[in-house]
Amino acid sequence: MIITAAFITALTYQLSWSEFNRSRDMSLEQIAWAVMRHQGMRPEIFDLSQDQHSIISQVWDGEGRLIYASRPDMPLPRQKTGLSSFTWQDIEWHAVVIEDHGTFVQVANTADARALWFREFGASLIVPFSVMVIIMGSFIAIAATQAFQPIRQLRKEIQQRSPAFLSPLSRQQYPDELLVIVDALNEMFSRLDQAFLARQRFIADAAHELRTPLTAVQLNAEVARKEANPATRDTALENLSAGVNRASHLVNQLLHLAKFDPQFIARRRLTTVDLVALARTVVIEHDILAAVKKIDIGLVNAEPVHLHGDPEALHILLSNLIDNAIHYSGNASHVDIAVSSSDEQARIAVIDHGPGIPECDRERVFEAFCRLSSTVPGSGLGLAISQEIVRQHHGTIRLDDTPGGGLTVHISLPINPL
Repeated sequence: MIITAAFITALTYQLSWSEFNRSRDMSLEQIAWAVMRHQGMRPEIFDLSQDQHSIISQVWDGEGRLIYASRPDMPLPRQKTGLSSFTWQDIEWHAVVIEDHGTFVQVANTADARALWFREFGASLIVPFSVMVIIMGSFIAIAATQAFQPIRQLRKEIQQRSPAFLSPLSRQQYPDELLVIVDALNEMFSRLDQAFLARQRFIADAAHELRTPLTAVQLNAEVARKEANPATRDTALENLSAGVNRASHLVNQLLHLAKFDPQFIARRRLTTVDLVALARTVVIEHDILAAVKKIDIGLVNAEPVHLHGDPEALHILLSNLIDNAIHYSGNASHVDIAVSSSDEQARIAVIDHGPGIPECDRERVFEAFCRLSSTVPGSGLGLAISQEIVRQHHGTIRLDDTPGGGLTVHISLPINPL
């Protein structure tokens, strides 16, 4: 508002100055005609030297002789007929010259005198605009204070909340204009509450899962330390080793789950990945585990596919899926891995012939620590980690039945994700 008022004031000042000059020029012309009409009469009638020292009037006859000058001490040169500006004795002058029946009248005044008169007049222009700014500014300040009061109240209420207090904000105490923000905050509080509950549940589940193998480790260590029977001691040591392996596997899975948290996605090292070569590497790594159960594992389809992604994450993805397939497949079974591409999508299929997963449980198994069977060792984190890796690569993962029995995991990943 101040900038606008200043602009309007400057514009008004300029327009007023222009109109003032035009008015002064017209006044000079009127004075000139007044002098012309009073030729031959008493000089004091048109002698302006007594009151207006800044206005000079001069009269010339038809032969160019100066017959009258209001200021004989300042013989201004006669200008051409009409309005004109000129400099005389380093002073700028404005003059008007009229002619009637061979008589010329010139009336002139200085530019400095005009500027002085206008400054006295123009100063009064600033006063109303200043008053307008003060009054309107006060109204705006009062209105803004009232309008932003609900926002300050909302800020205060949010600042007073603790992370544990995530109940919705009341909609009744805020105006309609703020309800969009209030609803968005309530939705955010709801998501945060669910996230906190999920985090607490995750911590509780992780503690429970770790307690079981650690308890087994402790008990078997006590047995191995105190038992004198070599056979019993060997059995305790084997159980001790199994418990350590289970705890180590669970810790590794927890580290993977934390590593692939969405908040760390910006730190991923993305590069071009040869999916077939990666699948062969993972198959070789699991060959010994498959051989223990006499499971035939291999690539049944190896169409060359290269995609832009995180090689470490994709390695963990395939490793989890193949590890699950081997653990849940029966002895003397087989696990197949297929790699192909279509429609700018890389497609991976991990096929086993185990018990499969009922359709009603296929969404639940992607939750952390979800295990449908306690007879097969595991942490219940493999599919949760796999789903997060696929999501971060902007892909999809789907569980399906294997013809003849078993589970097929279908993965689709964009070759060039945006």
